[in-house]
Amino acid sequence: MARSESRALAILDIVQRLVSAARAPVAEIRAAISRGQVHQAIHMLHTLNGSIANLGGRRVCEAAGRLESLLERELNDQTVSELLQVLDVEFTQLLASAEVWLLSQKCRFDLDSQRLAAWEMRLRELTTCLQENNLKAFDLFDELKQQLQRQMPPEDFLGFGTALHSLDFDSALRCIQNCGMDRGATAP
Repeated sequence: MARSESRALAILDIVQRLVSAARAPVAEIRAAISRGQVHQAIHMLHTLNGSIANLGGRRVCEAAGRLESLLERELNDQTVSELLQVLDVEFTQLLASAEVWLLSQKCRFDLDSQRLAAWEMRLRELTTCLQENNLKAFDLFDELKQQLQRQMPPEDFLGFGTALHSLDFDSALRCIQNCGMDRGATAP
């Protein structure tokens, strides 16, 4: 798996866990405050702030930071209640945005994965046709020409095209093998 693909999956996983948790973090903070467990609430706010900051949730972080600061100074219940409400609203909006983003990224990622799988399947088919001296290799070359040109060094692509058009399928196959494209290609 490519490094960027692995990183994308990790980010998708983090956002998925946030969305799956829904509003539980804010509810737990509210419950801790109701039980008088101020230090636990401060700790949860600090943790929430750090987690959301990594995702760019600036308004949630600001609300969590103000509430954390307020609890550390032990100010009145009315202000705490108001800031809890602000945090709840901001967190709910962040969750809604995260759900939309997650859906769009999953669709895009799935589409990229499908394109990569199709490209690899067609490349394997081209390799097989070259091994079998099958003239279908010409049709596959026409279909994959742009991707092959992007994937192969220019001299290898030129050599591949020349060998194929000369019906020298063994040389064409070696060009693909020399580029390592027969062992799995990168995304087109």
